[in-house]
Amino acid sequence: MPPVAYRARVVVPVTTPPIDDGVVVVDGDRIVAVGSAAELSGRANREHSIDGALLPGLVNARTRIEHTDAAGLTWSGGHDRWLAAVAQRTRDWDEQRVGRSAQRGVHALLRAGVTCAGDVVGAGPAVPAAVRAGLVGDSWVEVADVDERGHDALIAALERTLGLPAPGRRVGIALPGPHRVGTGVLQALADLAARRGRPIHLPAAVTRGEVAAIAEGTGPTAAAAVRHGLEAEWLEGGTGLPPLRYLDACGVLRPGTSIAHAMQADPGELDLLAERGVSVVVAVRAAARTRLGGAPLHALASAGLPVALGTDDPAASGDVDALAEARAFASAARVSGFETWPLPGGPRPLAEAALRLVTADGARAMGWGDHSGALAVGRRADLVGVELDTDAEGATQDVVDGGAGRQVLTVVAGVRRARRRTADEPWPAHDPREEDGTPS
Repeated sequence: MPPVAYRARVVVPVTTPPIDDGVVVVDGDRIVAVGSAAELSGRANREHSIDGALLPGLVNARTRIEHTDAAGLTWSGGHDRWLAAVAQRTRDWDEQRVGRSAQRGVHALLRAGVTCAGDVVGAGPAVPAAVRAGLVGDSWVEVADVDERGHDALIAALERTLGLPAPGRRVGIALPGPHRVGTGVLQALADLAARRGRPIHLPAAVTRGEVAAIAEGTGPTAAAAVRHGLEAEWLEGGTGLPPLRYLDACGVLRPGTSIAHAMQADPGELDLLAERGVSVVVAVRAAARTRLGGAPLHALASAGLPVALGTDDPAASGDVDALAEARAFASAARVSGFETWPLPGGPRPLAEAALRLVTADGARAMGWGDHSGALAVGRRADLVGVELDTDAEGATQDVVDGGAGRQVLTVVAGVRRARRRTADEPWPAHDPREEDGTPS
């Protein structure tokens, strides 16, 4: 195919300044030029125009596309009630049902402009669904409610699973929390991930119940583990450690590990995460809806931790729109007294920081920075077009404030995977491009 030019009111490369009347030229699956329309005139035979901003494909650092069909879930109460509601909704889903929900989740990601995602996988169909769509990132296979009795069978099964092909995606290990497996199993999972060079992802230090369970072996979370038949070592009087220090003692905290939420972590524990090269995924909207409380933004900022933003389970957040998450993060940081947010390149205004946390800096935090998060020559051609009235001076603020839900084009590795004529019209009920892709 000949080169194709994508032209927009503003091109926002993220790692370089926005460009008025900008163009990204794509040849095959690669970006071959980024600049102004005047500079790049004649570089391509075809041109697609976006009435708004053109950005790198977005990064969603934590979702669960298998639960897409539970996105309209309602419940009364906090996190435990939410967990019960999710279990009730999905209890009778067989593998085919999960597969259909996962496929719809892939469509939702593409329509939201997400081309790179960290996905928690329960039943399995989400991995091939993401691969077929060309989504990059991680697929984390979830392990839950296993103690020493299931240790050998679990590790053997995971060895096989981690060896399966998943082009473009790293397959790693997920846990619902440190309280859902025995200590010996947790240590074995950490060893397996290190030996195979695979990522580990889990929420930790999320609730007071989890903290009491791990430290003392008491409280409602420990009682729930007993009811579910878990014979975990930490139930015998606790470990004497808060969850993050317990994970460190088990060998989990290392580069390649990411922790979600961490509301109950103290500053010293967050400093420990930074020392170990661990990143933190913040999910503002899901945490608020499930009444987990706000992220420890001041402690995260003080620790200098690599941070990424994720929408979390669609059953909690209601969608997979990373721009909605960016807007929520910027708002939460502003309410918490921030005017800037510390990033590796220095403090950035909140809107710019929020956008970077769902593009370049979020990708870097999760280990995806070599292929995602920026529009630059030689990069994979992952693009999202957002329809809005903007210019180079205000594009970053405008995209964060008003871009959610206004995505009109998503290109994955040079292939148009999602497209609609205008953001003011609904997406079509079914678009074959979202499964097989249409070359640019």
